[in-house]
Amino acid sequence: MSTNLRENIEIETHDGFTLRERFQAAGFAAIVFDHRNWGESDGLPRHHTDHYQQTQDLHDVVYYASIRPGVDQNRIALWGSSFSGGIVMAVGAVDPRVQVVITQVPFVSGHATRRRMAPDVLTKIFSDRGQTSFHKPSYVPTFPESLDQAQKDPDAAVLGTEESWYYSQTVKAFGQKKENKITLQSLFHAIRAEPSVYATQLSPKPFFMAVGLADSLIDPKVQLDVFEMAKEPKELLKMDCGHFDVYQGGHFEENISHQIEFLRKNL
Repeated sequence: MSTNLRENIEIETHDGFTLRERFQAAGFAAIVFDHRNWGESDGLPRHHTDHYQQTQDLHDVVYYASIRPGVDQNRIALWGSSFSGGIVMAVGAVDPRVQVVITQVPFVSGHATRRRMAPDVLTKIFSDRGQTSFHKPSYVPTFPESLDQAQKDPDAAVLGTEESWYYSQTVKAFGQKKENKITLQSLFHAIRAEPSVYATQLSPKPFFMAVGLADSLIDPKVQLDVFEMAKEPKELLKMDCGHFDVYQGGHFEENISHQIEFLRKNL
């Protein structure tokens, strides 16, 4: 398995600057990468997410960063969003090389996710454990196929809300061609993951969390409860926006400004 460390990032802001470039412009070296089974990294099955494997990948990236010329190995920060927002909490809590952890709209609880799932979806996930194979996995849509589907049948896709559909159209507008699929077993791994247990283990490392109070994918109350579990030093940014609004527009500008200032104070 090789994890591809790239010189670009998938999500662009409204003004054309990548997240990587915004951090670099502020004076921070920044590394972005594709997890195994995704993007330009190898690994099978494709479009498959395993929380525990991705945690291992991030530890490897921390090592890579720590040996790069010009990088201060005593000033390494982790940044994660959504699903990877939980991964940076797990890695940051246990990896002594990490000094600061930043997470936004994070996936923090497989338990909370299970409670929100329709019973037939859970049945499908566990039934598939005996039917799928490593080389020929079962796939489900990542985003809704249409706005109508998002409104009438949000359980038809992993990210099945109206907000998710609109964001998928934004991604298309950037010219990014992505297959709209993810392995069904990615959901199996997600509902077993519990990044929240690492919240109390982050201190004394400075911890930053940004939460969208109108998040339709990850219950903002659950995110806020996990933030309360974390000990000082910590900083919370609450924004009146949805899950994907933190990536562009005014909410992005508010968010990235706070994150850069947090790094300047604590790294």
